[in-house]
Amino acid sequence: MGFIPAPTVYVIIIAIVMWLVFEFLPIGRFMYALGSNARAAELVGIPRGKYTIAAFVASGLLTAFTGILIASRFGVGQANIGPEYLLPSFVGALLGATTVKPGRVNIWGTLIAVVLLAIGISGIQQLGGQFYVEPLFNGLTLIIAVGLAGYAVRRRMRAKAEK
Repeated sequence: MGFIPAPTVYVIIIAIVMWLVFEFLPIGRFMYALGSNARAAELVGIPRGKYTIAAFVASGLLTAFTGILIASRFGVGQANIGPEYLLPSFVGALLGATTVKPGRVNIWGTLIAVVLLAIGISGIQQLGGQFYVEPLFNGLTLIIAVGLAGYAVRRRMRAKAEK
């Protein structure tokens, strides 16, 4: 691959595929509808069970692929390696809901948020931060992301009410 690490290429390819699915295919719009209001989506005729199962299957496949990448990086499979990635993944998704399309989780916003989070953590490590600073940074970023996402949703609702 040259100077770009293979996992980075995989992330970009998966992000492009997910963006295409969520923005241009009916299954993506159905999943957005189910995620925002499952009852309303069901009343419109979207089969809730079918798309919920499809979402879990897709999530499982992506998680398995990620597990393979992590195992190949460390050279061993460990069952307890996942929890350290849990908080940063929440932060990335919620911060992603505030960057590109405020109030709506999206692929590019999440990708930008994860890159910004990685830059912040890398900076903390280069400055010689203690072991507890990284989870603290993730937690504070999560609180800020939730606050910004809530603010963006309230602002959007207020703008709709004024029209």
